[in-house]
Amino acid sequence: MRRYSLQLAVLLGLFFPVIVSGGEPGKVGIVKGLITIGGKPTADAVVSVEGLVQGNLKSQISDLKSIRAMMDQRDMKFLPRVLPVVVGTTVDFPNNDKTFHNVFSTSEAKKFDLGLYPSGKSRSVDFDKPGVVKILCNVHPDMEAFVVVKGHPYYATTDARGNYRLNGVPLGKYRLEVWHPDFGTRLVPFELVREGEVLAIDVDLKKK
Repeated sequence: MRRYSLQLAVLLGLFFPVIVSGGEPGKVGIVKGLITIGGKPTADAVVSVEGLVQGNLKSQISDLKSIRAMMDQRDMKFLPRVLPVVVGTTVDFPNNDKTFHNVFSTSEAKKFDLGLYPSGKSRSVDFDKPGVVKILCNVHPDMEAFVVVKGHPYYATTDARGNYRLNGVPLGKYRLEVWHPDFGTRLVPFELVREGEVLAIDVDLKKK
């Protein structure tokens, strides 16, 4: 298993452009690691592989039918705070609080307003374009969450310990994208060169 340090990866990215590669058909590896903020694990990061061949991605997404996900409204919070989905996913927004909620977004990737609805009811939204969609409630301004819509299935959220794992990544040269609602986006170039390879990439979002 190889391990990149973030600083080395960033320096390589500055001097050697990342080549977008389709990889070798049928040959894949694994990318895994730990995402931290000042040394502390974060569960709110979305980690994805960018630079994959678009033609292959379209066929993979078309094979995924009737995709649904859920962002709950409970204890005056959206749960989870960060929800990654693939393009075409329908997200349900059930209201499990004892008050009315109004789920809406003004984000470029998806503008919508579900209107007021009471406890025990649910409404849904189809997310049909890649991007980050900020979710709000106009009744409760402290409620905030994010739906991160990806144009491919090579993504994962970090768990409570900050760990992520991306299986089945085609061999080739790509960019690892780490997105966090409070720290923005970090890109790390990487390469998978051997079938079955496990590449570990740790990122601390407070370190440049």
